[in-house]
Amino acid sequence: MKTRSWEKNRGTGVLCKRRRFMKKKIQILMVCLLVALQCFSGSVQFAKVEVMAAQTASKATTIKIKAGKKTDITKKVNDAMTKARRKATASKPYKIVIPKGTYYISGPICLCSNVTLEATGATIKFRGKAKSLNMLLTDTVDKKSTAKTKGYKGCKNITISGGTYVGAKNNKGNLVKMAHGKNITIKNATFSGGGGLHQVEVCAINGFTVTGCTFKSFKARQGKGEEAKQEALQLDIPVAESVFAETYQDGTVMKNVLISGNTFQDVPRGLGTHTMLVGRFHENVMITNNKFQNVHEEAIVTTSYYNCEIADNNFTNCGAGILVQSFKSKTSSIYAKAKSQAGKSQNYKEIRTRIHDNVIQTKNDPMCDRVQGIAVIGHLLEKTQTGASNQKIAKGDYRASNVSIYNNNITTEGHGIHLAGVKNVMVENNMIIGKGKTGVMDNKNDGIAIRDCSQQVVVKNNTISKSSRCGIMVFENSNVKELSANQISKVGECGIRVYGESSVTNAIQNNHIQGAGSIGISIACRSQAGVVVGNIVSQTENDGISLYDGSVISGNVEKNTITAAGGNGIMLNSKCTVGSIQANTLSNVTGAGIKLYAQSEVKDSIGKNQITGCQGREILVGKDCKVKDLAQ
Repeated sequence: MKTRSWEKNRGTGVLCKRRRFMKKKIQILMVCLLVALQCFSGSVQFAKVEVMAAQTASKATTIKIKAGKKTDITKKVNDAMTKARRKATASKPYKIVIPKGTYYISGPICLCSNVTLEATGATIKFRGKAKSLNMLLTDTVDKKSTAKTKGYKGCKNITISGGTYVGAKNNKGNLVKMAHGKNITIKNATFSGGGGLHQVEVCAINGFTVTGCTFKSFKARQGKGEEAKQEALQLDIPVAESVFAETYQDGTVMKNVLISGNTFQDVPRGLGTHTMLVGRFHENVMITNNKFQNVHEEAIVTTSYYNCEIADNNFTNCGAGILVQSFKSKTSSIYAKAKSQAGKSQNYKEIRTRIHDNVIQTKNDPMCDRVQGIAVIGHLLEKTQTGASNQKIAKGDYRASNVSIYNNNITTEGHGIHLAGVKNVMVENNMIIGKGKTGVMDNKNDGIAIRDCSQQVVVKNNTISKSSRCGIMVFENSNVKELSANQISKVGECGIRVYGESSVTNAIQNNHIQGAGSIGISIACRSQAGVVVGNIVSQTENDGISLYDGSVISGNVEKNTITAAGGNGIMLNSKCTVGSIQANTLSNVTGAGIKLYAQSEVKDSIGKNQITGCQGREILVGKDCKVKDLAQ
């Protein structure tokens, strides 16, 4: 941006020098401020959106709607919008005020640029006869606009402030529908009822803010599959008429979005996106300080969001908490190309998502496909598949990469944290409480489940209790870099299980496992680990540490403490291998302290272990097993 010279036509001398100095100082301060804000991705854009909305409201020319209570105000509000459409500008905006009271609308109110619709204290009810009608919509959503309004070049500087908007069961449209614009704010409004698609549905907007709003009492449409997935607040992408009707289908993404301080109550889903366009990512999305109560399915669903933060939200009695997707299990809602796609794909190799400081409490709900606290889902697609409209989805790496999950508090019947098809994920300092074997689930739920060719995952400092299956489960050819310092107690099966040709590259170390219903640490089915060091395992129904089915620990099993194991202390079975078994403390185990069975091998030595109170032998090595040095 060019800056006009302060010295032009203003003389010279000391005054000009001072001005040049002040100008330079201001420029330096602005640069420092921008750099600081950019440390928090998306903060610059969000701040800009809020400031622009505030300026628009403060300078507005006001039009007050004059109408009797419980009358139809459709024409009066649209007449005011028509006047504003002719005269309102960014520097001379308009405010249209609906006074306190209850009113009806029978047709859509068409919002235009540079206008605030103020309805604080007003209740606006739909009573039209149309089966598919949007109560509020921008003038970029109609049949004529589909041929002319692209990208973010449509409506701009619109604010919906206050008001209670009540839908009707016979109306299959939205309460609010907006597309192709920039700088749009919805604040302090309530959206209630409706029997159609969504309460608020938007697409292709740069600078979208929703704060202080309530979304409630929204009944889901009856149906199956994706057509039944209905967010109260839908952030969509224009790819086809069947997805977002009557707008230009160019695949323009949502950008610079802030959803904060809202309440979602008694709705199918809270907010999010269920349509995916390959190579397009909604950018800079912040979802913070919202409340979700009695949401039947996932409260938050993100699909191909880049640079997203989900933080400080509270979830109560929700079917599931947070679902983050870079690929979808059902390819019927994945598009390879929009109908009139413009521009190049963003081609981000990671999604840069942070999920932290949320409190999540789920409940089993028959509408929810999978009860879980937090799920991050991607996929390594090894062959071409058929997507929406019979489009071909090319094979490739669609795994969800660069995700941080930390400081969340989760109580759930299902998985606490579920990672499938991910790369470079950090899971740290979360508290996960399961509800045990509830009788309503499949009872195969883990505190943390890592599966489907996931890679480069770090899991540390988490507290996990009462999961129906394992505390931490790594399976389906997945790789974890580190499992460390986790506190795991009272789980149905294993404390930690690495299974199905999976691996822990570095260490399983310093974990504290108490009261596992089967094995403390299990490495099975041709899986691998670097070292198993410094773990404390107590009160297991079976072995403390075990290897099965050709599994390998390349380094040491060292300095672990195992007490009150119902099986063996350390067990190798069926052609398993470890580097050495050194300096472990084993006490009060039902079986052997250390047992090698069925062609298993210790490459180096078994030595310096403290073994006491075993009902079986301290060390038992089968005849077909190998130990290089038994120095015990």
